[in-house]
Amino acid sequence: TEKQEPIAAENQATTVRDSVVLIEEPPFGGEATPCYMIPRGKVIAVGGSYLEGDEECSIRQSERKRVIGNAQIMGIDTDKSEPVSEWVGFRPYRPTSRLEVDEGVSSSSGVKVVHSYGYGGSGWTVFVGAAREAASLI
Repeated sequence: TEKQEPIAAENQATTVRDSVVLIEEPPFGGEATPCYMIPRGKVIAVGGSYLEGDEECSIRQSERKRVIGNAQIMGIDTDKSEPVSEWVGFRPYRPTSRLEVDEGVSSSSGVKVVHSYGYGGSGWTVFVGAAREAASLI
């Protein structure tokens, strides 16, 4: 697998690595090793990991075993449901969220640039409120 360059765009940002295994099963629906399921049609994405600074492009055998164990914990019969795909994903990470107008760009161009990112695993939870707050800054 070809290694991609980290996409961190500022000094405070770094890369966070995530591992996912897809398990065939009807949809359902820890800090260091989060356990989650995301139904995606005929498959369920089961994860995960939160490995700051880890740039390994493939899922390690120990991670695969743990993530499949997560699937079992959440009720997926892994004896009957084989993994159909797996991948590692990388996303930017920063220690705090950012939701503000970029005054340096906005004042010089006349166009407001609003930054809204850095929510980590809470992004799924806070996206509506963050979007509303960002819209209020325009």
